Parts: sequence; C-alpha cells; structure tokens
Amino acid sequence: MSIRFRQYGEPRPFAFIATGAVLGIVVGVLIYLLNPDNGDYSARTAFGYLAVFCGLLGGLLGGVVASVLSYRR
Repeated sequence: MSIRFRQYGEPRPFAFIATGAVLGIVVGVLIYLLNPDNGDYSARTAFGYLAVFCGLLGGLLGGVVASVLSYRR
C-alpha cells in the first residue's frame, strides 16, 4: 500500500501568516515573562499589548516570507 502526498506548486500564505502570528505571540509572552514589572501598566495590559504587537509583527513577517518564496518559483 503506497501513500500519496499532494505537492503544492505555491506556498500557502495563510499557513505562513498563522505560523508567524503564533510564533510572534510566543515571543511576546517570553518578553513579558523575562522583563520585570515597571509599574506603568498592569500585568494583564502589558501581556495583551505584547501579545497583539508581536503577533501582528510575526504575521507580517510570515506574509513577507510567503511572498518571497512564491516570487522565487
């Protein structure tokens, strides 16, 4: 019995964007955990800002990577 895999000619941009966003959120959480509380924002607010900002930045970078990979083909 043989297993057939489907090969795609183009990278899927949504997969790159979603992966970049998740990795960005993980980086935001790590930044939050490694930095001491400075007192300007509450802990939840700082966590939310970092998660959203890093998630958006990661998604943007994932989209750039997907477009570069699709351009090279």
